[in-house]
Amino acid sequence: MEQKETLGKRIAALRKEKGLTQEQLAEKVGVSAQAVSKWENDISCPDITLLPLLADLFDVSVDELLGVKPVEPHVIILDKDEVPKDDPKKSFKFEWNRHSGNWQTIAFCIGAILVCLFFLLHSVAGMFPYEKLEPPMKGWDVVWPLLIFTLGLISIRSSITFGSVMMGFGGYEFVRRILLTYGNTTLPEVRWYVILLIGAIIALVMVILGKTHVFRRKQKYAAKNNSDRKPTLDYSDDNNYLEADMSFGNSYITYDREVLAGGSIDSNFGDYTIDLRNVITFVPDCLLKIDQNFGNITILLPRHVRMVKSSDTSFAAFTCTGDPDPDATQNIIIRADVNFGSLQVKYL
Repeated sequence: MEQKETLGKRIAALRKEKGLTQEQLAEKVGVSAQAVSKWENDISCPDITLLPLLADLFDVSVDELLGVKPVEPHVIILDKDEVPKDDPKKSFKFEWNRHSGNWQTIAFCIGAILVCLFFLLHSVAGMFPYEKLEPPMKGWDVVWPLLIFTLGLISIRSSITFGSVMMGFGGYEFVRRILLTYGNTTLPEVRWYVILLIGAIIALVMVILGKTHVFRRKQKYAAKNNSDRKPTLDYSDDNNYLEADMSFGNSYITYDREVLAGGSIDSNFGDYTIDLRNVITFVPDCLLKIDQNFGNITILLPRHVRMVKSSDTSFAAFTCTGDPDPDATQNIIIRADVNFGSLQVKYL
């Protein structure tokens, strides 16, 4: 973005780039058109609490809006085993790390054990007499569904749609063929177009639910002072907007900026803590959207902000411990959709 001489000129240029009129921009930030005109003519400046909102509307950082050189993101992401042990609230016992390859190794070993167990039971115990079928089957004819199942198990953490379809198809086909060796024909053969249909439906449902974040911009940051380590989370704090996509992990995230404009958190199958206690200014109508499934998430809030709760839970719990200061004037709206998990807000 070309740097302008004044804040007003930068606002005017960015507004025009977005195709907005002064009236439209004024409506979006909750001020009058005259106020926007004064900004752009350098008669007055926007209130400091409006800067994050303006930056978010223009898809730039606050630093770029002010005309200064972008700074390093003030983000600290710690795995829970790196949190000081003298704080019992920040400890954990076990961590999944989907980037380390551990899960792929475990899944491969499970598949290998299943294949070897099948041949062991067949050769030693005489089970699964596939040679006696008409027409006779070979060992490969029974084992390949197990390999499909293993492929799905290996890939399910990177692609839930592909992995779940492969696991379902492989498991079903293996059971069907095992039953055939004993003359049981109750399970019908699954055609390829049925598998494709099921996969397409699952993908469509996930897109509708927002699980795949097709339209979401994300950046990956490694832990501070640990740049050689691959991140366990997809995380972004652009424009003072907290955005995180967390799956199969156990992590403690410290949001270290002084302003929070809002956020969107998607958490699945994990145990996470997000510390917002360093935030000094919560932008008016600050909305934190949380989609939590099959796991636990804890939000730590400072006492100078009040939580406004809006939730939809299914077989889950949304609890709050502690209280804000009696004179707290700032608000944060937490809109949560929690399913088969728990969301806890703590004032510390």
